[in-house]
Amino acid sequence: MSKCSHRTASSLASACLASLWLLGACVGSSMSASASAEQPASSQTPASTTPANDSYPGVNSVAKDRDMWQELLGANTKIRRTVRHTETGVEAVTESDDPAVAAKIIEHSKAMQARMKVGAQVRFWDPVFAELFKKHGAVSIEVTPTDKGVRIVESSADPEAVVLLRSHAMGVSEFVREGFKAAPRQTSKFKVGDPLPAPELAIGGVPHRFLLTQPDAMQLAGLKSAGVAVVINFRKPAEHPEYNEQAAAASTGLTYCNLPYAGAAEITDELLDSARAAIKAADEKGDTAALHCRTGNRIGPGWAAYRALDKGVPVEQAIGEAKAMQMVDPLMETKTRDYIRRKTSTASAWTPVAPNSLTHSQQTQRQLALDAKDAMG
Repeated sequence: MSKCSHRTASSLASACLASLWLLGACVGSSMSASASAEQPASSQTPASTTPANDSYPGVNSVAKDRDMWQELLGANTKIRRTVRHTETGVEAVTESDDPAVAAKIIEHSKAMQARMKVGAQVRFWDPVFAELFKKHGAVSIEVTPTDKGVRIVESSADPEAVVLLRSHAMGVSEFVREGFKAAPRQTSKFKVGDPLPAPELAIGGVPHRFLLTQPDAMQLAGLKSAGVAVVINFRKPAEHPEYNEQAAAASTGLTYCNLPYAGAAEITDELLDSARAAIKAADEKGDTAALHCRTGNRIGPGWAAYRALDKGVPVEQAIGEAKAMQMVDPLMETKTRDYIRRKTSTASAWTPVAPNSLTHSQQTQRQLALDAKDAMG
């Protein structure tokens, strides 16, 4: 049985997770002019404190890297990004199904790797960037191209550099989620000793947080301080009897919604209906939700159904997003596709009409048809 308890969140802290140097810029040189023209005025970042550092050998000009960054901001809805935090740094995979965007992610990531190697700073007005580039000699960055983007491993033996890498990584994910809107914000900074954030997926243009693990109480508190208002948990309480997540969420002022199921065999129309309703309620209120199970696998069906049926996203894109959050069970995918197909065909086949426009005989036939439709589920 699903259970969503709603609590009024006290004033939500607005997370200033911004900045980007391993993802932030480009989609294609042919797109540069149009991206600049479409950039909202509010997204303009401070320019007066941006000195030229074009003299570094092997490093692009500031103008070129800035233009690439702005183009990637404009293409954020085509990007997804998974981040995992370690004791010594961050591991991230940033990709796109659009080959042009994927190519530019690779290009930009390599350009920013070159900048960090020699300390050729960008975003001079952002304290996290300023401090991180000062510590460039203590930071190791590995950039490995994938079929659709890059895998990046950032690490350091310096605790201060590690929290700067962590801050930057969270800021990059904000750029993926928000695009130009996030550009003017300074990057929120972690402190040495702060708990590791939960691993998560960011989907371009989507405000919600997709956690790839079971968050603990401290991670829930961190999500709350970053602007999350709702937690949607797809695990059964019996899976973690030692941890009362509902109580932990309540203690931080988060709304808690539990839609428990153990696996594909327990996926029902009621479950997927409830998942869609919970996500839709958060969207309509303007709330950011954090969705999770134990690995991300069980988030996928409800999310894909919501995206395809409520947001009009192509089914293959919706399923792709579910797979990105680790929906690995083929039966889950099959049941999700079947649900979407049935709900789509039902929506197109049954068009409401005004009863008073029908004759008595037509009203009788209509009611019989509706009864038959309900019987078919």
